[in-house]
Amino acid sequence: MNAPESSCLHCGTPVPPDRTRFCCAGCEHVFTMLTEGGFDNFYNLRGNATLAPVPPQALRERDWQWLEELAGQAEARTSDAASVQLDLAVQGLSCLGCVWLIDSIFKPLPGAQRIEIQSARGLLRLTWQRGAFDLTDFARRVQQFGYLLGKDGAAPAGDVFSLGRRTGVCGAFALNAMAFSLPSYLGMERTFLFASWFDLIAACTATLALLVGGSYFAQRSFAALRRGVLHIDTPITLGIAAAWLGSMAGWLGGVDELRYFDFVAIFIFLMLAGRWLQQSAVERNRRRLLQSTTIPESVTQVDGEGNEKSISITQLARGDVLLIKPGEVFPVTCALNSPHATLSLEWINGESDATSRGTGQQIPSGALNIGGATVKATCLETWDASLLHQLADTAAGDQSAPQFAGLLSGYLAAVIVIGLAGFFYWLAHGAVVGHALQIMISVFVVSCPCALGVATPFADDLAATTMERLGVFVRTSGIWQKLARVRTIVFDKTGTLTMENPRLINPEVLEALGAREKSALQVLVAANLHPVSRSLFEALGAMPEPHHTAVEEVIGMGVKYTDDQKCEWSLGRPGLRAEEADTIFTRDGVELAAFRFRDSLRPQTVAAFDTLRRKNFAMHLLSGDRAEKVARTAQALNITPANWRAEMTPAGKAAHVAALDPRRTLYLGDGANDSLAFTEALCTGSPVTGRNFLEHKADFYFLGNSLRFVPDLLEVAVLRRRSVRQVFSFALAYNIATIIVSLTGHMSPLLAAILMPLSSLVTLGMVRLSSPGRSRVRATGQAVPLAKQMLRSETIPVIVS
Repeated sequence: MNAPESSCLHCGTPVPPDRTRFCCAGCEHVFTMLTEGGFDNFYNLRGNATLAPVPPQALRERDWQWLEELAGQAEARTSDAASVQLDLAVQGLSCLGCVWLIDSIFKPLPGAQRIEIQSARGLLRLTWQRGAFDLTDFARRVQQFGYLLGKDGAAPAGDVFSLGRRTGVCGAFALNAMAFSLPSYLGMERTFLFASWFDLIAACTATLALLVGGSYFAQRSFAALRRGVLHIDTPITLGIAAAWLGSMAGWLGGVDELRYFDFVAIFIFLMLAGRWLQQSAVERNRRRLLQSTTIPESVTQVDGEGNEKSISITQLARGDVLLIKPGEVFPVTCALNSPHATLSLEWINGESDATSRGTGQQIPSGALNIGGATVKATCLETWDASLLHQLADTAAGDQSAPQFAGLLSGYLAAVIVIGLAGFFYWLAHGAVVGHALQIMISVFVVSCPCALGVATPFADDLAATTMERLGVFVRTSGIWQKLARVRTIVFDKTGTLTMENPRLINPEVLEALGAREKSALQVLVAANLHPVSRSLFEALGAMPEPHHTAVEEVIGMGVKYTDDQKCEWSLGRPGLRAEEADTIFTRDGVELAAFRFRDSLRPQTVAAFDTLRRKNFAMHLLSGDRAEKVARTAQALNITPANWRAEMTPAGKAAHVAALDPRRTLYLGDGANDSLAFTEALCTGSPVTGRNFLEHKADFYFLGNSLRFVPDLLEVAVLRRRSVRQVFSFALAYNIATIIVSLTGHMSPLLAAILMPLSSLVTLGMVRLSSPGRSRVRATGQAVPLAKQMLRSETIPVIVS
């Protein structure tokens, strides 16, 4: 992959060609806040870690009513205590600097007592003095630095034997098994006083490792077999069981050459460590994002007497009257009761422009209220019958097949046949039963896919780490196998190929405004979700927090407010100057600025498409937007008319993907109208918008504005596959050689215990992501050591008080 020309000063991801020093306005704002606020030690603690870029929209004013309600509930639960405790999810934690920064923000606040930060799980546990701490103020303060608080909706970490804990416990068992087996390898006499005790301890630690760690692979293997699937955990389970049973038989029968207790414990630990490494990165990326709040769990219902109450969306019935606040979604199709509503339908049909509805007009399920006022509407359907329910209910699970699945059955059968053949051959040629058993068990032991079981997860982690530097985060463990098969890429338009917001094409007009004018403009756009307001909010960049002033929406015209000096500021339609401007900014009716906007492609999209085209990928564009807008985008990207479609429904997109080759298709989209197509494609990706749920369903999500990562992502997948195939070839040759040694009767427990970790180290050294003429990413020097990774796991939370 080509090395980036420059990196963002805040997050370290590549800087697009149209910007300098920072990848986005959000990172520039946070960098300014850190350096000017005396928090620049953050960058010393960050080190060389790559952070998630800060989307400018994450800095917008938010509705914290839910947080105030949670704080009230927490205080009510502990009404007799002087302290209050509450768990919250946090989005944006990436490194030790993030932990230090949040702690530094929390400590000086009145009433703050203790904070526990579980960085890998994305959780905060706050303790404060009752009545003396402002939780909403704390949330606003951390938001200024790009961290968003949300409800703690994380799944439980699991019981005491979760994967991380299993790995740590089995590591201790492995050390004990080695320590008490080593004396016998070094010549300890069986008449030694403590020899039997050493054997007993080795047997007990191996058995405990079997119960704690071996059960993990056995359960998964049996579950796969019940589904008729042969999983890689099956030969792992066979090897563990054979080694332990043989060791117990050898220990009880006094046959030293059958005792593999240290092998059992070490093998289980290495397999668990590899599996933990593979899954921890995926789980960490899943927890980077807050749970989706776009689709509310409940809505506000108004009865005939005007009383308001909160009800679950699953209880909605035809005729129910709802109150939809600014920024909220209409969960079902409704008829508008209010005089006017400004809506965005981008999420459900890809139409990027705002639209208006009047009294009595129908509002589709999934429409977003982007106006400045709460509107009243009557339900025309139930939640189960709504389009939004259909789209949200389409889950995209991790359905990856085991690697080399086609070879596993033949491999496993061959190992069993060879082991049994070795047993009967030696038995037929006069060997005692114990020696013949040792031959068979040694075949089963050395044929375990130890090297593959460690190196493959390591390659996955190395690939994921490589892409994290480009702002791409994987969510499913089987993504690399699927990406390596991709030959067709399908793109949504609005928000995926194009920027989420229209681009300001005359920024010099904004720059010419004075500080007071910019501050007033930010007041107007800070809480408004109209695409023009979102664009101006991002273009304003790093600005002081505006005063909380009531902004009035003028129906069909724009927004306005009056400041403390009685000046009226407004942002709205240009009237007679429509040909010269898209919106104008005025003070007391006097024009201060006229802004022009247009939809624009994400940075480096054309270059990314050219690279993909040279590599013979087929690109398709599917959009619900109008044909003339889709045609312009397709022309800019040299997509042939046969490969793009406009005004498509969610079902139409899914049908089009299914008509292609879904087993070789990557789909990139960001709207609810892409949800059905997600289920048809081989693998999926989504940008993080903060107003969507697809990033929680995709195989990967990406932050930042550029699409330059797409060719690199696919190349990393191919290089990872090549590396894993090399490891597999080595493992096959290694297993053949060791099986031959075993069949000749020369494989001892000591030799097996030495060869197993040695082969794993060799395969780890073979893992690399490099190609001729490209920068090289190798296992040596690039991977995070296992001990350092363990500090980031769910088993060792970072606690600050």
